[in-house]
Amino acid sequence: MSGFNNMLYFAGVVEDNNDLSNAGRVRVRAFGIHPPRASEGDEDSVPTEHLPWATVLDGSYGVSPVIPNVGEWVFGFFVDGREAQQPMIMGRLPGQHLQMPYGSGEPGEDGYLPPESVNQFGKPDLHRYQGGEGASQGQTLAQRVLANTNIPQANGETFDEPPIMMPENNYKNRVIASADGDNFIVLGSGMDGEASDYFLISHSSGSVFQIDANGTIFVKAFADKYNTTQGIESTYVRGSSHSTIDEDYTLKIGKSGKIQVNGRLDIECTDFNVRAARNINLDAGVKVNVSGGGVGVFATADDINLVANTNIKGLATLGGMYWKCLMPGNPAGDGGDFHVDSYKTNMYSIAYTKIHSTGTPAISAQLLPFPDVGMNGIDISSSTGLKLQSNTAMNLTCLTNMGISSVGTLGLSAGAAMNLYAIGTLGIGATLAVSLDSVVPAASVLIGSGTAAATATSTAGSLATSLATFVAPGHVASSNVPNISVTELAKVVKPQEIKNAPAPEIPAKTKRWWHAITNIMRSDDDE
Repeated sequence: MSGFNNMLYFAGVVEDNNDLSNAGRVRVRAFGIHPPRASEGDEDSVPTEHLPWATVLDGSYGVSPVIPNVGEWVFGFFVDGREAQQPMIMGRLPGQHLQMPYGSGEPGEDGYLPPESVNQFGKPDLHRYQGGEGASQGQTLAQRVLANTNIPQANGETFDEPPIMMPENNYKNRVIASADGDNFIVLGSGMDGEASDYFLISHSSGSVFQIDANGTIFVKAFADKYNTTQGIESTYVRGSSHSTIDEDYTLKIGKSGKIQVNGRLDIECTDFNVRAARNINLDAGVKVNVSGGGVGVFATADDINLVANTNIKGLATLGGMYWKCLMPGNPAGDGGDFHVDSYKTNMYSIAYTKIHSTGTPAISAQLLPFPDVGMNGIDISSSTGLKLQSNTAMNLTCLTNMGISSVGTLGLSAGAAMNLYAIGTLGIGATLAVSLDSVVPAASVLIGSGTAAATATSTAGSLATSLATFVAPGHVASSNVPNISVTELAKVVKPQEIKNAPAPEIPAKTKRWWHAITNIMRSDDDE
């Protein structure tokens, strides 16, 4: 290696950096050693593919090696001296590129510059975040113009996105940029408290990550954003946390979930649906209030239970209260029954009270106060007294037989006349004496026979006039019981089905990566 003793230094321009050996080498046309580019067929020309590959010395020791771009000027030496076949690149020559490449047709064109270098024309050597030139170039201006302001929050307040740091003339900045300079990392350097002390990662799409001089972190994606963690993710916010989402929000938890709020929790939405595979429990230390234009409670397979330590109250301000229990009876149980058990029972009606029974035989297993099976009609029982009182007329009407029986004394008294009349035979008897008397001395006690038409007519007429005036004509003579069954049935809408959100589409790049990993694992298994 005698060339190390007599190395030949050179300056040149990079024409090719596509090293298929992945060694980071470049082809350089050295000024004064290789002739300039000439027209095709020139015998003295040296095509790019005939230039020797030059090794680029890496001062970063592999941390972030930089390969010179096509069209950049470099400085180096030939290890083999005048043979000029083993070049090495020591570094780039800084400067602003203001020359047109060969073949552009411009006067004074330099045959040493490759056509690809036309894209570098006028570009300053330093990045715009160091030299400060080209502040309106790249994505920085778009990031500022497209910054969102007055973003509404759930607490009623608004906020603005922090501004993106602009390029400045600060040679203390450290910039790691892509080959075209559109993707870069800036380590801003400034005095304590200065705005120039920041950290910036900027992508050509506009997506950005920034930490300003105050330590405020700002992340913005101009496309989709994905966060994945294979382990545990813990988030601590000492102040407040606000999220504003313009479209949909979904949350899926594989196991259990818990939300704990020390203060108040408010949820406002258009429709609110909650679905649980098993139970839903609502527990309040003081009171549970439910309010709505309509409130429905629907039990699809079991009972609805209402329990209160004091009172259960129901109030209908404009309508009524309706209960219907007409489902088919269960021979082994009590299906279709309506029960009210209370210490006292009060029924109050301003206008009218109706109690009707159609007389269908009961199917029931109840035994108290007596077996219900086969029973029909209406039973009113009392262990002590039973009182029927009316301030006007009272009618007891029966289309077949009526019995009035008392173990003790039975008294029938009328403030005016009392008539006992039978179409058939009327019997009045007693174990002891039968007394027929009149309190008024001038009156008489009449005992007639069927030939006394006047007596029969008078008695029947007075009985008819004694009937209460509210009984509709034909009610006594008809066996039809009016149908007063509940027509206002309870209407409950079953809660809306909550469908699972569709799984996000996997990007094509991720699919290719996953297929490649899968194929490698399969090949390992085969071996």
